[in-house]
Amino acid sequence: MKTVSDYVREIKEASDAEWARLKYTLPAPEFSVEAGSKYTRIVRSTFGSKSVHCFVDAEGNIYKASSWKAPAKGIRGNINNDKKPLLGYQFYR
Repeated sequence: MKTVSDYVREIKEASDAEWARLKYTLPAPEFSVEAGSKYTRIVRSTFGSKSVHCFVDAEGNIYKASSWKAPAKGIRGNINNDKKPLLGYQFYR
């Protein structure tokens, strides 16, 4: 069973690979974790600004962000599945 930290590591690896493939010269985004009472917020930091990449609940379900503080309705995937959203709406693996 994967942890949120494992998922964030996968996101970072996929993001770095995408930036290398596109030959961007600016630094790739960084990702951090902010634990809440019900959801864990995964934050993407790029060029000095922050945005919510997604939310993850205790069962590992992934939710798109509705706002900085709340996830949108509907599960988008699970961190334990082989196929899960990593960057935007693309699926990897």
